[in-house]
Amino acid sequence: MRTSNVTSERETIYFVLSLIFSIFIYIIAAISIIGIGIAIGLLALVLYANMVMLGSIRGNGIRIRENQFPDVYERVVSLSGEMGLKRIPDVFIVQSEGALNAFATRFLGRDMVVIYSEVFELARQGGAAELDFIIAHELAHIKRRHVWKNILLVPATFIPFLSQAYSRSCEYTCDREAAFYTQNGTAAKRALTILGAGKDLYHEVNESAYLEQIKSESNVAVWFSEVLSSHPRLPKRIQSVGQFMRVEGTPSYEPKNGKIVLGASLLFGGMFGVYLLIVFLFSAGGLVYASFIPSLLSEDTFDLSEEDYYPSEGETPLMTAAYDGDIEEVNALIEQGADLEEKDAEGYTALGYAGFLQNNDVAQVLLDAGADPNAQSDYSTVLLEALYNENYELASMLYEYGANPELEDPTGESAYSYFGVDNEEDFLRALEQ
Repeated sequence: MRTSNVTSERETIYFVLSLIFSIFIYIIAAISIIGIGIAIGLLALVLYANMVMLGSIRGNGIRIRENQFPDVYERVVSLSGEMGLKRIPDVFIVQSEGALNAFATRFLGRDMVVIYSEVFELARQGGAAELDFIIAHELAHIKRRHVWKNILLVPATFIPFLSQAYSRSCEYTCDREAAFYTQNGTAAKRALTILGAGKDLYHEVNESAYLEQIKSESNVAVWFSEVLSSHPRLPKRIQSVGQFMRVEGTPSYEPKNGKIVLGASLLFGGMFGVYLLIVFLFSAGGLVYASFIPSLLSEDTFDLSEEDYYPSEGETPLMTAAYDGDIEEVNALIEQGADLEEKDAEGYTALGYAGFLQNNDVAQVLLDAGADPNAQSDYSTVLLEALYNENYELASMLYEYGANPELEDPTGESAYSYFGVDNEEDFLRALEQ
């Protein structure tokens, strides 16, 4: 048996697809300032979280060395040499509160293997061969640079199911490689069984019945949970490594793909139906909204000349009449001696009110009565507001009555700067266009 046969059939395919997509995302980020910022921010966040986690492991975990569990350290050294690793990884044991796991990672340029205490206890209970397989599995991840590749392929995680499929194929590969280097397929199967049943009960597990679940537990829920997972189902891993090592008695169960396809069709069909129902309800709601709201937004509802109009603070009857465009009332108030230059709380005069509502006829009456064409509010001049509203007729009228186009508002804007001119001749030419 040669190591060239170890790689999972789909690992290379999924790696190439993930790499192509990731390179595409990196190119987009490279030509986009925002993209570069987001990429650097995400990388910094990932590195920070990884540093904190691994720093805790190295600070609190127990490092296996020549003087700390020397028998296990000897197996780590031996397996690392057989697998062609240039440097022996740092191996740490961490308290796992009953969890059974191990993983490979990197910390400040050094490869690391972390073994949960429950798994490690196998070696103390006569399960040295199983522990060898678990250690070799993590060393295989290091040998094949899966840690670096996963960092490189981070953008591929945005493609549904692709990164999980690549991760599952890597697990199959490392199972095979670990079994190949330990040359103990039976121990490999037992080690994987431990992950499902625990270090005490795995002796009692009926392997044939467990692997039969590959076939009997074939439904859309099980399938969906697997395609969203980074690891294959344990019965499938056990069967795969047993077949790879040609362990006698290893069955060959297959999922009921027809049942899964039918269930997936019903699931996604139902989800699509719910989506269409939501779209329909929103559309129907939009039609009701479109037919009902206009009646609320009718002229009668927002007629500011009716009793629902709320005057501004300091608004005089002359300002109100100018705002409403009521020329008769404006003339009557002027005859009664109303102050043309009185201002409201925001500095607007009656002429400003007329200009705001573009009541040019009222503005003419006020100007004829002597209203100041250079009146300023807290925000602008009457002339500038006419220009902002593109009411050039009123702007011309104000100029004829003496409005100064050089007069600046509180922000430094003037009628000259509005048109981008610096003299009266160019201002008039721009105003006439």
